[in-house]
Amino acid sequence: LAAQSVKLKAHEIEALLGGNTAVGKWQGAPYRQFFDPDGATIYAQEGARSTLGEWRVDPERDEYQSLWPRDSEWEGWFVMEYAGDYFWVSKNTPPTPFKVLEGQQLVTKATQEAGQCALITNWAGGKDLDISALITADGTAQCGSSLAISGAKSVHCAWPFAYRAAAALDGFDQLVEQVEGCLGGSGDGIGDQSVNHPDSYDLREFKIEGGSVAVSLKDKGALQQTYIFLRAEHQPE
Repeated sequence: LAAQSVKLKAHEIEALLGGNTAVGKWQGAPYRQFFDPDGATIYAQEGARSTLGEWRVDPERDEYQSLWPRDSEWEGWFVMEYAGDYFWVSKNTPPTPFKVLEGQQLVTKATQEAGQCALITNWAGGKDLDISALITADGTAQCGSSLAISGAKSVHCAWPFAYRAAAALDGFDQLVEQVEGCLGGSGDGIGDQSVNHPDSYDLREFKIEGGSVAVSLKDKGALQQTYIFLRAEHQPE
């Protein structure tokens, strides 16, 4: 049977868009639009400032509606599905295809990874930057700096987790992968993963010009916490 276009109902539009990101082209320009379940929406195009607006679904018309800063009235669109693809449809424009990505994905993965890499390398290079957002943990990242007797300067951040939480191991693996990708090559490893020992650790150390960067995972039995550490050290010139 030939595929037929289907107009989505109000509850289907809400389920499709709420908490997700639409990706497509508008008037030939690629865009991304995130639909927050609280009714806010963010429209983003590369090279342009993002726009914050509002969105809703009209249950009587089975219609998606949006309101932007310069609009005086809500503008409505039908959402159609045809052969597994979605389309914006209105009286004024032809059907415009789009795809839906799960969650908030206003920034492409490649762009996000490039930004994180720049953050890590610049921080490791001695710039005073906040890197706490690299990892989501049970509490706020604890960051600081120190000066060794030899004159070497060290900066570090520690992220706390519940004792031996799976999220800590996942975060450690992801951070090691990030640092490997940013600095190149694999790090030298030192480990002590004995489950009978209350204070175990796993360490990956990477050499950089004039110093090193280390990622470590440490269990603190007395504190009943596990920490991820990121440390950069520079030798005096």
